Amino acid sequence: MPGTFTSGLHSSVARSTPVIVGVGQWTRRPDKDVMPSEPAAMMAESLRRAADDTGGDPNRILREATGLWTVETASWQYRNAPSAVSEALGIAPPRHLVTSTTGGEQPQALVNRAALAIAAGDHDIVLIAGGEAFRSIRSAGTAGIELPWTEQSSSVRVAETHPDPRPEASHPCELAAGAVLPTDYYPLFENALRGASGRTIAEHQSTLGALWHNFSSVAQSNPHAWNAIDANARQIATVGADNRMISFPYTKLLNSNIWVDMAAAIVVCSVDKARSLGIPADRWVFPLASAESHDHWFVTERDQLHRSDAIGLNGREALASASIDIDDVSYIDLYSCFPSAVQIAANALGLPVLDPDRPLTVTGGLTFGGGPGNNYGTHSLATMTETLRKDPGAMGLMTSTGMFLTKHAVALYSTTPPREQFRVTSPQQAVDACPRRVPAENHSGTVHLETYTVRHDQRGLPERAIIVGLTADGARTWSRSSDQDLMAALETEDLLGSSVRLSHGRVTEISDQVEETISMSRKGLR
Repeated sequence: MPGTFTSGLHSSVARSTPVIVGVGQWTRRPDKDVMPSEPAAMMAESLRRAADDTGGDPNRILREATGLWTVETASWQYRNAPSAVSEALGIAPPRHLVTSTTGGEQPQALVNRAALAIAAGDHDIVLIAGGEAFRSIRSAGTAGIELPWTEQSSSVRVAETHPDPRPEASHPCELAAGAVLPTDYYPLFENALRGASGRTIAEHQSTLGALWHNFSSVAQSNPHAWNAIDANARQIATVGADNRMISFPYTKLLNSNIWVDMAAAIVVCSVDKARSLGIPADRWVFPLASAESHDHWFVTERDQLHRSDAIGLNGREALASASIDIDDVSYIDLYSCFPSAVQIAANALGLPVLDPDRPLTVTGGLTFGGGPGNNYGTHSLATMTETLRKDPGAMGLMTSTGMFLTKHAVALYSTTPPREQFRVTSPQQAVDACPRRVPAENHSGTVHLETYTVRHDQRGLPERAIIVGLTADGARTWSRSSDQDLMAALETEDLLGSSVRLSHGRVTEISDQVEETISMSRKGLR
């Protein structure tokens, strides 16, 4: 295993040093005889568990919290989720109520902000929680049950939030091609990864199956995992009765799982407060360093679709701030909404994708551990905290990702205090200086096929291809096609780099190579 970092003693740590002292998770499986719990109640329960986990007085911890911050809830809307959570806890609302914006990087962003506020003396204890109930909402809808959950009136003050730098997620040319959902974008990254690797479709599917099999193996030892199945690599990567194709090359078992009822919480405070609360030092896990930035906001602007400049730069800055090397890190949890996110992060950080001695997850990932809305990162940190407590002195690294591989955070943790004061840095200026492509909207002319995906319907049948190309001068095009022969060829033949003719952004002609491939497929010769 990689080495550990063991310098420093808790007795000499600065009083204002931020530390995680409690974590709680709740995986609640619907019971037909029990009314489902709404997200606010689930967050409250996870906070009770986190307070209990500290080993101190849980009631005092909850009452003396100066901040209650929640991850934006996607399954149920609140005007002020922290207020609803404090009511469910039966405590007076702390003086500072915050809810995050949308994105899988937001749990880490909240922890970073809390740690900085504690170090500055602006907060004593910050409670952070997130929860989703997609499974119960879907089940209730199917059964025609109206859920009697909190409906906050317009008189309730909206919680503080930090909005994204841009409100829109997709460029108009992406939307015109039908790219809207994560299940449209991440398969595009995946096929771009295949092109960069030089693998055939079959070879790449085998790699994806092996990677996700490793994740499923980790989930089996995670007591909070939603879908802790023992899935072999072939089962994961192969289309079957219970594993339909969603968007090529991703079968159902290569997608994140949002149909869960899960909540998680973190208690962050200062070392001084932890001591005054009598929290044992063996519960403490320190944030060492973190870095946040976003890639070029729109996918169409990014230079290469198989890589992330922001993750690489974030990783280098966080490691440098902690004065450590990636080989000093014992435990990894890479954001895992889809396999492409894991591979791109691993490549950016210099991590082998299939390392049997250092898995890339501590939870089992969003497919097997569960992927509830924006809140996976809270579960990831809770599990990482428990993992590090069992291996004092070891270090853990986590990545978080939001939107379409757009927003990122990298963070380091250990039971050993940081050598320097905890810092959050941002290499945004360096990311912004990275090469940027321009969109060729409504393009007419020949382009080379850069990447693509084929979206399938609920029956598993192909319904639409999204095709991304590059013009001779390097601009990026987006187009779509419902041609059944072309979609079949895209899923069976190595067509990356082939020529495609567009007319005003629509596919009108394909190269002789593709025509020949389709013709041979029709004749059953391939």
